[in-house]
Amino acid sequence: MSDLIAQLQSISTQVAQDGAVELDSATRKEAAALARMIMVDLEDPGILIDRIIYQPAENALIRVAVDTGLFLALTESSSPLTAEDLASKINVEVTLLERILRGLAAMHAVKETGLDEYSPTKVSKAFTSVKGASMACVFGDLLHPPWNKIPQLLKATNYRNPTNPDWTAFNIAFNTKDHMWDLLDSDPELLRNFGIFMATQAVGRPNFLDFFPAKEQLIDGYESELNTGGVMFVDIGGARGEEALELKRRLPGHPGRLILQDRADTLKHVPVTEGLEMMVHDFFTPQPIRGARVYYFRRIFHDWNDALSLKILQKTAAAMAPGYSKMLINDIVMPRRGASSFATNQDLLMMSLFSSLERTEQLWRDLLHAAGLRILRIWSTQGAVESIVEAVLA
Repeated sequence: MSDLIAQLQSISTQVAQDGAVELDSATRKEAAALARMIMVDLEDPGILIDRIIYQPAENALIRVAVDTGLFLALTESSSPLTAEDLASKINVEVTLLERILRGLAAMHAVKETGLDEYSPTKVSKAFTSVKGASMACVFGDLLHPPWNKIPQLLKATNYRNPTNPDWTAFNIAFNTKDHMWDLLDSDPELLRNFGIFMATQAVGRPNFLDFFPAKEQLIDGYESELNTGGVMFVDIGGARGEEALELKRRLPGHPGRLILQDRADTLKHVPVTEGLEMMVHDFFTPQPIRGARVYYFRRIFHDWNDALSLKILQKTAAAMAPGYSKMLINDIVMPRRGASSFATNQDLLMMSLFSSLERTEQLWRDLLHAAGLRILRIWSTQGAVESIVEAVLA
C-alpha cells in the first residue's frame, strides 16, 4: 500500500505542475473519471456516505466565499494571508472566518500554507470567474431548492415520470403556482445573475463550431441566396447572442443576415453589435422570419415536455423552406449507456424545474418526426456533452 501512496503522490505532483502533463480535454475528463472511481473504491462505506451526504455544506461554503469576496481577496494577494488579514479585508468577524476557512481547506478550496495562514487553490480561482460566481448565486438561490424536492415530487406521483409543467419540484420548493420564468421576472438581480450564468455556462466545453463544419454545411453553394438579403442564421431564444456572435467571429465576411430572437426583457441587456439584428419573439408563436437558411436552438427543448416542444418545433417548421432551410438543435443527446454526470445532473435539473428531460437519440427522432422533420445527422465530438441535431423538413 505504501507503494500505491507513493505512486498517487507522484501522479498528483506531476499533474499539479503547470506544463508537466500535456493532456487534451477528452483525456483530462477520462483521467478525472478514473480518479473519482479510485476514490470510491478506496473509501470505507461509512466515509463514502459522509462525503456524499455532506456535499450541500460544501456548496454553502463556496457561496459564502463568493458573497464575501474571500476567494477574490486570496487570489489578488501576492502572498498568503492570515485569517485576521482576510477578516479585515472582507469585513467578516474573525472567529466566523476561521470556521469558514477550515471548511474550505478541508475541501481543497483554499490551501493552508501555515498555522492560520491561507493561499488560493485552483478551486478558489475558478470561483472568482464570472461563470463560477454567477453559478454559485443562481444554483444556491434558484436551482438547488427544487433538486432537494425531487424525492417529495416522485413519491407524490407514485414514482411516475413527471410530465406536468404546472406541478414540479420547483413549485413545491418555492410554494408557488408560478413557473421559474415568472420568478425570474420578479427578481431583477436574480434575472441578471441567471443571464450571466446562461452566457457563461459553456465555458470550458467545446463550442458547436468546433465539431460542426458550418461553412461547408450552411454556406457553400448558397452564397447567391444569402448575398441578396437572405437570412443565414436565426438564433431562437438565444439569450445574449453568444452563439450567433461566435459564428460571426469564426466566419468573418460571411454572407447573409444574423438574427437574435428572445424576450424583450432579455434583449434589452444585449449590447448593440454591428451585423447582429435583434428581434423580440415568443417561440410559441409563428416564426416571423420565413425561409432562413438556419433556425438554431441551443438548450431550449430540454426546458419543455414533448407537447410544448412539439408546438415550438411546428411553429418554426412552418417557416422553413423545403430543400433549403435547416434546423440545428444544440442540446444533449443522452446516451443509453455511459452518460456523464453532467448530462444526468442536467436531466434531473430539468425534471425538477419543468417536469421535462434530456432526450436520447430515439426520443429526438420521435419528437422531430411528429413535427414533420427528419434528422439528417447528429454531430458530436469526443469530450463534448452537447451535440448538434441537424434536421430538415420531412
